[in-house]
Parts: sequence; C-alpha cells; structure tokens
Amino acid sequence: MVVAYAAKSKAWLPGMRLPGLGGLPDGKLLSPLFRHQHHHQGEDGSDPRHLGILAFEVARTMCRLVALHRALSDAGVARLRSDAMRSQGVAYLNTPDQGALLRLACAEMLDDLDAAAAAVARLGSRCGGVWPQGFEHVYADLKAGTGDITRLGFPPKDVEKRVKKMERYVASTSALYVAMEGLAELEAGEQRRLGIWKQRAAAGQKDPPFESFQKRISLQRDRVRQLRRESLWTHSFDKVAELLARSVVSIFVRICSVYGSFVFQLPQVVLGRHGRPQFAPHCHSHLCSHHHHANPTAGVYSSGPLERPAVGNVPIRNSGPILRSPARGVPPDAKSWKEQALQPAPNTLGASGLALRYAKVVALLDKLARSPELVGKETREELYWMLPEGMSGAVRAKLRSHRRMDDGGGGPSEALASGWREALVAILGWLAPMAHDTVQWHSERSLEQRELESEPRVLMLQTLIFSDREKAETAIVEILVAFSCVCRYVNGAEDGADC
Repeated sequence: MVVAYAAKSKAWLPGMRLPGLGGLPDGKLLSPLFRHQHHHQGEDGSDPRHLGILAFEVARTMCRLVALHRALSDAGVARLRSDAMRSQGVAYLNTPDQGALLRLACAEMLDDLDAAAAAVARLGSRCGGVWPQGFEHVYADLKAGTGDITRLGFPPKDVEKRVKKMERYVASTSALYVAMEGLAELEAGEQRRLGIWKQRAAAGQKDPPFESFQKRISLQRDRVRQLRRESLWTHSFDKVAELLARSVVSIFVRICSVYGSFVFQLPQVVLGRHGRPQFAPHCHSHLCSHHHHANPTAGVYSSGPLERPAVGNVPIRNSGPILRSPARGVPPDAKSWKEQALQPAPNTLGASGLALRYAKVVALLDKLARSPELVGKETREELYWMLPEGMSGAVRAKLRSHRRMDDGGGGPSEALASGWREALVAILGWLAPMAHDTVQWHSERSLEQRELESEPRVLMLQTLIFSDREKAETAIVEILVAFSCVCRYVNGAEDGADC
C-alpha cells in the first residue's frame, strides 16, 4: 500500500524540510525509504486503511491549521493589531487604513485555510465512511453560510485540546521522518561497507567488526517501528480526516467571528444555544452583507471579535480604535474578493516583482550598518549591484553631489557624519523589520525551504509586497547614501567616493 502512494507523494517529499534536515534532491530520499518499506511489509503502516507515507503530507496540513489557530487567537489578533498593523513602516509604505490591512490579513488566512481544506478533501476521498467524503462540497456550503457549523465543528471549549493533539502528531511524525532518513543512510552505508569487507576477507585480512554496524541498523529499525506506532503513520484515514475536517470548520468559524465586520462576503456568525456559534438565520454569505453593514461607522473594533459597539458617549479603550471603512454595497464580483485583496496594486513593489530584491538589499545593509568601520568600498559596490540600474544610478548621482559639497567644505565633518548616522538608524528602524519579514515570508512559502513549523507565519501586510514603489525606493536611496557617507567618514577620505 505504501508503494502505491509514491507517485502522489513524490511531488512534495523531496523538497520538504524538517528540523535538522536540508532540502533533498529528487530521488535521493524516496528510493532508500521505499526499499526499507518493501523489506518490512506486514509491519506497522502496511494496513491499507493507514496513512503510511502520506503521514508527512498530513502533518504539513496540520501545521498549517495549528498556525492559523494561533494567529486567530485573542493573543494573536492583539499582536497583529498592536504590533504589525501599527508599525511605522506598514503605515507609511503600505497603508494607514487598518480596515484595509485587516481585510488583507483575512484574505491571506482564508487562502491558507482553502489550501488546507483542499488537502482534507483529497484525504477524505480515501475514507471508508461517508464523512468527510465530499468535504469540498461541505466547505463550499460553509463559505456560502449554509453549513451546520454546530454539528460539523468542534465545541469552542474543545478546540484548544484538538490543536494540542495535532501538535503532538506533528512532533512524532517529524521525528519519524528524521529516523527514517537516518535509517536510509545507514542501509546505504551497509551496502558500501559490505562490499569493502568482502574484498578484505577475500584478501585474507582480519574480519572487520560487521556485527557492531548491524546492531546500529537494528536499533535504528526498532526506533523507526516505535515512531511509526506513535506518529500519524499508523493512523487511519477516517480518524485523521475527521480531525482535520472538523478543525477546518472551527477555524473558518473563527475567521468569520474575527474578521466578519471588515469582510462583507463572509457569513455572519452568532452565538446560538449553549453558547455554540452558528450562522445567522436567513443570512447567506455576501447576500446579507449590505443590510448587516448598512451603518459603516456604527462600531469601534478590537480583537476577537473585532467589533465592540460603544455605549452612549463613553469611549471604549483598547489597543487603538479601528473605524470600518464606509461600505459601498456588495462588490460586483463577490466571489473573487480574496483574489482581489491579495493582488498588489500596479504602483507597488509586489506588482513590479522587486519586493524580495529590495528586501535583501535592506536586510544586508541592516547587518553592515552595525559595524561601518569594517565595510570597505568593494562591499558597498556589491550593494549597488544588487539594485536595478535606475536605482543604482540615482544612488551614485546623489553620492557625487554630496561628495562635491564635502570637498568644498574640506571633507566630511563629524557633525555631518552624525547627522547621516541618525538618519540611517531612523529609517532602518522601520524599514529593516519589513525587509526581514519579506525575506521570511518568501522563505516560509518556498517549497525548498518548507519546514514543519506551527508558529503563526508572517503576513503579507508586514512585508514590502504592498509597499508604494516610489516611497520605498526613495527610502532605500536615502539609507544607501547615508551609509556610504558614514563609511567614508569612519574609514577616512582615502576610502573614496562611491561613484
């Protein structure tokens, strides 16, 4: 049964990274592991009802759901509002409209949940029972506001317990992956050493300690068997698919509760009997939004859910009021609101494909700025080569202008260098975090760098993807010029001009 899954698993397994493992080239991992599985047919994981090698893909889906749950918790939403959304760089380069930022955060989280739901639907197609077969239809009903979330999801008090259970599954499955990779290496080494030992024995040399190496392999095989029993490997499709499906439902309900006030296309969630959430009666997704949000300034918002109406004239203090943007009715293409929200505007770095490139420049500059006395002209030249031609030309032109002014005044003064240093520190203070977040955002979503990590991921609103290109390029030119001038003063005039 395990070998039957090889074709479907091969697409993601080689590029997947677990703690302590690098990305493996195509074919390096699968063949030793499958040889090992073939040798042990009849042991744990050979039951066709069990996940087997698909345990690793399921663990990755669990990581995605756990990360979403953490990000949607009261603490996670509070951090988003108090830290990321109130960042000086986000407000200046992206937008000060916190309603728009919340809408973007919701779209990205829902996109992650859509991917998890698609994985659950694929898993459900292998289940023997009725539920959760056809989960893609159940999920579509949920997004339309017509599903029975009281019956399909977990009770609110049980969600945290289920999340911790998934975390344990992820940890044991990650350990299994490491153990299986180690066993594959030992078995490959066994074949090589066996050939060498046979040659030595034929030459009449003393027998090598073959038994000790075989004992290592035997112990590693025992370790793999134990971890198979503890991990997702020996769990049934039905059991795991039900856990994932109900988790998807609960997380979707949480998204609606937290972001429903800002995303009119989400179904309205209310508390029903016994305090369990349910969809508002006769209120379908994007069909009731216009009526429900007719008064766009009726409330002030805070975390979990983000709306808390003020009573009378008494102000409610929280991490900072967020007023909803005026509603303009239902968008003409309500189904594509998520895609529209995730599409950077033409004037942004994301639309021009420069976000990651500029982020790497700023991240490197942030590192070099800590010790400008150790940075020579050649290193700064490398920074300029990382820029597009137009940007590097703008930096060099501005440096020549400052160099002429410095030469006219007898060279760079300490006061002038101090001013440049203050400007450099000030701009990097809000630009560098966005650059580092941009690099991390791309790393987290790269197939070659993907790890089993259940911590909340960096959101797109924290990155340079939606940053205004003109503002970002102006800031980058300023810090490059400031850094070069500081280096010229620290290293002396013989360092030369950067032109």
